[in-house]
Amino acid sequence: MSGETQSTKTTRPLPIPPLYEGTLDGNTRRFELTAQEGEYEIMPGTVTKTWGFNGPFLGPTLYMRRGERIDMTVHNELPVPTVVHWHGLHLPATADGGPALMFGPGESWSPSWTVDQPASTCWYHPHPHEASASHAYRGLSGGIVLDDGSAPIPGLPSEYGVDDIPLIVRDANFTEDGQFDLDNGWLGDTLIVNGITNPRFEATTRRLRLRILNGSVMRFINLSLGVPFTVVATDQGFLESPVEVESVLLTSGERVEIVVDLEPGQDLLLRCERVPDFAGLPDEETAETFRVTDRFDVLEIAAPSENALTYPPLPETLVEFVEPETPTVEREFRMKDMEINGKKMDMSRVDEVVDHRGPETWRVSNDNPDKLHNFHVHNARFLVQDVEGGTVEFTEGWHDTIDVPPRSTVTLLVEMGYYPDPTLAYMYHCHMLNHEDQGMMGQYVIVEPGQQPDLRS
Repeated sequence: MSGETQSTKTTRPLPIPPLYEGTLDGNTRRFELTAQEGEYEIMPGTVTKTWGFNGPFLGPTLYMRRGERIDMTVHNELPVPTVVHWHGLHLPATADGGPALMFGPGESWSPSWTVDQPASTCWYHPHPHEASASHAYRGLSGGIVLDDGSAPIPGLPSEYGVDDIPLIVRDANFTEDGQFDLDNGWLGDTLIVNGITNPRFEATTRRLRLRILNGSVMRFINLSLGVPFTVVATDQGFLESPVEVESVLLTSGERVEIVVDLEPGQDLLLRCERVPDFAGLPDEETAETFRVTDRFDVLEIAAPSENALTYPPLPETLVEFVEPETPTVEREFRMKDMEINGKKMDMSRVDEVVDHRGPETWRVSNDNPDKLHNFHVHNARFLVQDVEGGTVEFTEGWHDTIDVPPRSTVTLLVEMGYYPDPTLAYMYHCHMLNHEDQGMMGQYVIVEPGQQPDLRS
């Protein structure tokens, strides 16, 4: 299971995270999550100490529906403080799960919000100050299926665990006794999918929808199947039209939904291939430092039978694209040497103030010639307007996390949920979590026009 290939094959059935629909009471959906320690057989025959939500490793897939109120309770049974960020959701800062909301061992946190955004695949993970990487690395993450109540899209698989399959892909290094290497694990030589190595999925239908999350702390994942496949959704929901591709690159924290057509008798292998052009890095030696030259087997997909369920063609239009307003505010964010705009993260400092509804233009630059960065904005979605000085592989659709290649500038049209609160900030940061923890993060506060931020002490 090296970075060159993960071919020592003892496959196991792909685990499917349980779909947790909470308890519905009228228009309120209630969830309880417990962050806890545990043990899990990630590699066959080896028990690894792990962290998880409502179980030893990873967490359930949460189902949420547009228009519903979410009442969430998170219990902390870890030995350290934590907090949970609902990555991709638009919600008040009191519920967002930023580092100012950390709560200690034996304590609970009960945020509430109303779901108000299009259907998408989001996720949840810890966001404690300067410790997000270690919490996520130990296993604290899970998916969110957000349903907006729209009519089903013809030909799009939608039966969870049967033809609609979540994949949480991440990497790790292990010590000789099979434990997570917490000193040298951030770019690992072992790939883990839904909690195990070398998984295999036995398809029972002729089409699959794969909801893929790059849950790695640092790794970029370039996915291919050996045959063309169709991208139908990015971080923040469906594309206007399906796009056929040969591969798709996901940076840390990004999601994509793909549709794969299967033929009886023809197994497929989802692979992580080398990232083209060294991901914009200057040479192979630097690229090897960031492990973008690695190759892994991700998932074997066993072919369905001759009598497996078939599907009609996907429609040419998945959702209607609504042209956003023209932005009137422009901001600049320059990432370099674990700083944004020359500053490391300071929880007492407000970096940006948003005092209006409507979109903004954000110009995000990676001023390092020899470092990879990406960029995530809490409580927001954005369209990629332009890329200067580099190449972003897939710019269609609405995102909340995006690659910013070395020496490039990515121009984004950013729409934020408007929940004015001068006392709490939202984050923007590099989602390579070690970079975030080392200071590559800033804070923005949303206020009413004319109002000034006044952060909680």
